[in-house]
Amino acid sequence: MKHSPRRTSRALIALGCVFGLVAASCGSDDDAGGDPPETAAEQVEETPAEEPAEEPPAETDEPAEESAEEPAEETDEPAPSGEATGEPIKIGVQNPEGDPNGSFPEASLGIQAAADYVNAELGGIGGRPIEIELCKSVISPDDSQRCANELAASEVEMVISTINFFGNFYEIFKGSDIPVIVTTPVTIADFTTEGAFAIGSGCLGAHTGLVEFATNQIEEFEDITVERVGIPWADTPPGVVCYNDLEAKPVDVINGTEPGDSVRAGERPDLTYIGVPVAPASADLTPQATEVLAFDPDVIIFSAQGADCWNLVDAMGRIGWSPEETPMVMSGSCIDFDAMRAAGPLAEGLYMIGNVGGVLANPEGLEGDHLENVLTYREKAPQYGMSEADMNKGFGAAGFAAVMNIWEIANGIDGDVDGQAIADAFAATDGSASTFGGAPLNCSAAPTPYVAVCAAEVSIERWDGEQLVNVIPSLSGIDLVAGTELRPG
Repeated sequence: MKHSPRRTSRALIALGCVFGLVAASCGSDDDAGGDPPETAAEQVEETPAEEPAEEPPAETDEPAEESAEEPAEETDEPAPSGEATGEPIKIGVQNPEGDPNGSFPEASLGIQAAADYVNAELGGIGGRPIEIELCKSVISPDDSQRCANELAASEVEMVISTINFFGNFYEIFKGSDIPVIVTTPVTIADFTTEGAFAIGSGCLGAHTGLVEFATNQIEEFEDITVERVGIPWADTPPGVVCYNDLEAKPVDVINGTEPGDSVRAGERPDLTYIGVPVAPASADLTPQATEVLAFDPDVIIFSAQGADCWNLVDAMGRIGWSPEETPMVMSGSCIDFDAMRAAGPLAEGLYMIGNVGGVLANPEGLEGDHLENVLTYREKAPQYGMSEADMNKGFGAAGFAAVMNIWEIANGIDGDVDGQAIADAFAATDGSASTFGGAPLNCSAAPTPYVAVCAAEVSIERWDGEQLVNVIPSLSGIDLVAGTELRPG
């Protein structure tokens, strides 16, 4: 195990804080068959859209129609050829907003921006304009079900669930034959429910990816040997599951204390870890930071809502930690460019779990569909109402990508396009087609018992102080849970 003099000093500081907390305080302180569907970039290139009207499209009821009413001789640009004029397709969105225990308004803003773009320029979904029915929820089981009942009653054809801490709404939607697209799956129900499609890597891909990278590939990047892993974890209902089933269990597979079929099973009998729960929206994370650092980890992994990620980074920094001392790997839920810039040296060098083909990637060096998707996102998201701050958050990008994926899937459907036809097309995906903002979807090969999982590959990005730089294009840790029993907590 590699230790530097600075790390030894840091460990002593952390231990001092443990004793100091007893007496007073150590410191003070958030796819079906046929030709591949045409991509958004290809369609826009063939039929350029006109410049946006003075009023932003996202702020009007019918942005495309207002533009179309302008006489052609009054503009140098061609009129949009992709205006959707058919019967609307109503898509429900269930998203937590306004609760300090979990609030992701950027996700619904990304969904609406993409819907407005698809309606105005890409012909809607099979010619049908998208109508978004948003239900905002707080973090409670009852409110999760309230939203599901309201959306089912409003006769939506399908639902996008951004992130749900309870997974208790599926029976409501199944009772109304409403398919569910999950952008950030975090509960056992998200992974195991028939008729649900977890198109984001979510908890399964991200957390097993964290463990895989932190106990394997990072050693070459950082010139270290990893024997001790610090695992602060989000003390929320999904956080409990993600930690126990997808972080602690994979580490136990690697050290041989948990039976499994992974090729890495029993590879490192000396690998140990500490799990430290982190309550959401905690004002002061000094005790948790101190406990993690007192373990003297070789690497730290963490996944939580954005504010909690950066509160923990700040707390660890105040008691002597830096990424140079102990590398840290964080999930995509922590990505917030403003917060990362504000953290300065404490964020520089941090590793982040990203999406394969993610739209928050630096376009330099990219090519093909990935480059076109990144450029599309950078142009169309702000054009249709997203602020730069919301664009640069993982949930904002995931929301935009979800609608673009639905649009791409619908392009491959022969016949009428409705919610069930889209769900059937998702179920048939086989990993052969590229995906907007994520890994190619392969819902048809979802592994038992994770039958709803359509994508588990992730990328590894590194923050250089201004942008994320890709260091590993594609990685998967799902093998680490192969042949294991579910360990929900």
